Formats: sequence, C-alpha cells, structure tokens
Amino acid sequence: MSYGMDARIGISFQNSYGTANTASMHWLEPVSESVVLNKAQNTQKGVRGIYDKGQLYEGVNTIAGDIVIEARANSLGVLLTSVCNSPTTVTSAALYTHTFKPRAADHSLPSAERPFTYHKFLGDTGSAQQYSDMNGTALELSINNGELMTARLNMVGGSFDRSAAIAATYGTTEPLDWSISSMSFAGVGVSNLRQFTLTQDNMLEVQHVIDTDKFPARIKRTDMRSINVAGTILFDDQAQADIFLAQTTQAVKLYMRGNTAVQSGYYDALLVDIPALRYTEFPLVIGGPGQVEVSFKAEATYHPSSATAIAYVLACGKAGF
Repeated sequence: MSYGMDARIGISFQNSYGTANTASMHWLEPVSESVVLNKAQNTQKGVRGIYDKGQLYEGVNTIAGDIVIEARANSLGVLLTSVCNSPTTVTSAALYTHTFKPRAADHSLPSAERPFTYHKFLGDTGSAQQYSDMNGTALELSINNGELMTARLNMVGGSFDRSAAIAATYGTTEPLDWSISSMSFAGVGVSNLRQFTLTQDNMLEVQHVIDTDKFPARIKRTDMRSINVAGTILFDDQAQADIFLAQTTQAVKLYMRGNTAVQSGYYDALLVDIPALRYTEFPLVIGGPGQVEVSFKAEATYHPSSATAIAYVLACGKAGF
C-alpha cells in the first residue's frame, strides 16, 4: 500500500539525450503530479469474416504529464532550467543570482530543451519509476491573493525504466509569499492586482522514427514559443483599459519574495521581467453587485533591445542546477 505523502519526486539533468542520469538529483515537493507512460495500440484492421475487433499490437510509447509545486526559489531554478537556456549567474558571498532566458537554439539535434531524468518513487516496497530523456514543454507560474505561489511544469519524453529508489534530501527554504510581492506596468506600481498567471509554452512534441525502439527518437518544436499572461485586476481607473484600446505594448515586472534570508539583507526572490506585453482581451463587464473586476489576457512578444521576450531573475542560496 502507498500513500501520496510517501512519494519522492526528483529531477536530474542529463548531459545528452539517450543517457539517463540520477547522480545529481534535485528533490521536489509535489502538490500533485501526473507523469505517466502511455502505450498506443495498433488494431489489426483486415476483415476475415468475424465481427469482433482484430488483434492488438503495441504502438509508440510516449511519456507526458505535469508536476505542481509550491514555488520555493531552489525548486523554481530546477523548473526554469527545464524550459530555458542555462542561466548566467552572479555570485555575492552566499547569494547566487541566476538569470534565465528562453533558448535561441535547440540544446542538441534530438532534444529541443535540456533533457532530464524524472525519478518517481511511490513509497511502497517496490522499485522506482525512472523517466529519462524528458523535456520541459511548458511552465506555468500562478499567484492568487492570499495564497502561496505555485508552479506547474508540463513535460514530454522520453524513455522508461525501473530503478532502485533513491533517498531524498529536502531543503529548508520557504515558499514565495504573496504578501511580499509587487507588480509594475510600464514602471508604475500596481496595487489592485488579485490574480496573475504566466505560461511559457515551448511548443514541443515527441517524434518517433523507424527503428528498433518504440520510444521517441527526438523531441522537437512544432511552432513559435508563446508567453501568455492572464490575470484579474480591480477596475479602479481607465489607465489599463486605455492601453488595451490603443494596443500599446508595455513593460511588466512581477517581483516575488520569500522569507528565507540567504545572507544579511538578501532573501530568496524571483523577478519576472517582460519587456513587451500587449493586451489581447480586456473585457469591461459587470459580474454582479460587487466591485468590478477585469479578467484580462495578454501576450509577450520578442523585444529586440532585450534580445528576449522574457527573463526570469532568481536569487537564492543554490549555486547551480
């Protein structure tokens, strides 16, 4: 018998596609997860005078699913490494400031993003599930008024095996706190934001080739990367409505801080920097007798001067991922 609270989930990054790695495991504390192995079925379709379905044969094998965590800075670094290029890092005593940006080129021929091994042990007496050659296809960061920030990593892959369970070691940092957060539009602080969700979708899919392996040979891009924002703000004035009507792009920054002091005066923190964001929906509607709220949607676009559509600046006590 297994309990979800006994489970262990870890990610270890690989140097190359095709070679699993469990030597540098980063342990995560899941709220939920859904990573599974799928086996497609090929049905024999030839008719032969019977009314029942024909024989089934194993088709392509794929792995897909997601993991949701409460956003601790060290764990966020693992998820950001899964969907972005390797960070540039500035060190100051015990503080490491990592700047992540989406990739401008694939990690390698078979792997669009850096491949990783996903280790899942369900807490029973059996072996662990090992999913290797995985790629992070999408990352969602979400913060609601009065709640802890959460992060969701969607992944695809890969290859599957069973392995011995690995003992987990967990950090002591605290989740990023909604009450120590701030947001600005075009350099002006926003004090009426109630909910904010950002999604970076790398648009990845697995690809199979004709060989002796039923698992994917490659993980490649199918479309341009998208970075979407959705949120809810109180309708206090016309300022953002005017931005929507004029279809003006604006710089948006979201700052999240935790309560874990890395060194004197410095704390775990995440800055999301979007240099060019444009509203796609800004519906002014009445939902009832209470305050008018606007549930907006927006998209980030590539900003030539910044050479990116988004940057994540993560300050923490972890040297690397």
